[in-house]
Amino acid sequence: MSDLATRAERRRAGKRARRWLTPFGAIIAAFVLLVGSAGTVVYAQLAANGTAPWVSTALSAAAIVTTVLAVALRRRP
Repeated sequence: MSDLATRAERRRAGKRARRWLTPFGAIIAAFVLLVGSAGTVVYAQLAANGTAPWVSTALSAAAIVTTVLAVALRRRP
């Protein structure tokens, strides 16, 4: 019976380990935010909306922060 509990604990531990943020995942998130920022700029040009520049600025700032996070997460040898 303890063998089953041990396997269940290992399975739960394995699932938790897969959810850590990796530097590559952070770079992908930064790229998605940057694409969103560029899309917002295009929308602002076409619609002349007052909030779109603020959204674009916020997305650009988030992309920069996420990129800095990816560099900080990089494993050092």
